[in-house]
Amino acid sequence: MAIELAPKNKQGLSLHSPLIAGSGAVGFGDAWPPGLRPELFGALVTAPLTLHPVRGKAPPRLAEVPGGFLLATGDHNPGYRRVLRDNAPDWKRLGVPVIVALAGSAPADWPRLAEHLEEAGVAAGLELAVPGNATRAEVSAWVSAVRRASTLPQLARVQVAEAEMLASACVEAGADALVIGMPPLAMARAAGEVTGAGDVAWVEAPLHGPGAFPFTLRALRAVEALGLGVPLVASGGIQRAEDARRCLEIGAVAVQVRSLLWTDPAAIVALARALAS
Repeated sequence: MAIELAPKNKQGLSLHSPLIAGSGAVGFGDAWPPGLRPELFGALVTAPLTLHPVRGKAPPRLAEVPGGFLLATGDHNPGYRRVLRDNAPDWKRLGVPVIVALAGSAPADWPRLAEHLEEAGVAAGLELAVPGNATRAEVSAWVSAVRRASTLPQLARVQVAEAEMLASACVEAGADALVIGMPPLAMARAAGEVTGAGDVAWVEAPLHGPGAFPFTLRALRAVEALGLGVPLVASGGIQRAEDARRCLEIGAVAVQVRSLLWTDPAAIVALARALAS
């Protein structure tokens, strides 16, 4: 049974499975872990994309914490021109919709990116990574600017701490669906890392892994209670079929997985089979 993520959009965004490979889980569709195949997923979301190349944060980028890990990439990507040249030609051959993530570090560039991607005809939709601490006015302006620039289906991804406050602004501005969400920033010491001066090296980034799931569940329930009338996608800390089912039971139509693809690819196969049944 098809799952429609953009029921009010003329183009639509139909999935054959509620399981989505989250932003950057498989790079730009070119970094599949061994044993995983595109057909296991209803769609995939690319790594965050910007107009111009971004080098990302300097090491250290990774810190392990109880319940998961922190990963600070800084929207590292080669820029849209290179992605369209090197990766986009292969997207149609994957056989699943490719949703392009627009980096939260440069929302002012979203309209131009949306125009370029629609002209190229390679993206099934856009995922707008709403920056943390954004105001309702800012979010409304960014999302509506993308809506004017492109007819592609839009998924607005909001952080869990601000999901309830910003969800309605995203929908009113033209978002076709909401992705809930991303845990707030955390900080931990990078294992074994010190600076050149001998100081402790720290990593500041959102939490990935099972520790993020309670935040996702709480935010999802709060946004669902608003009755905004758009599809909801749960994202953050989903590790097991039970986690995915809980999200679907309280209002999500699909779930995104990301860190699980890196830490336990075999679990993805089991999760996909459980959701299919």
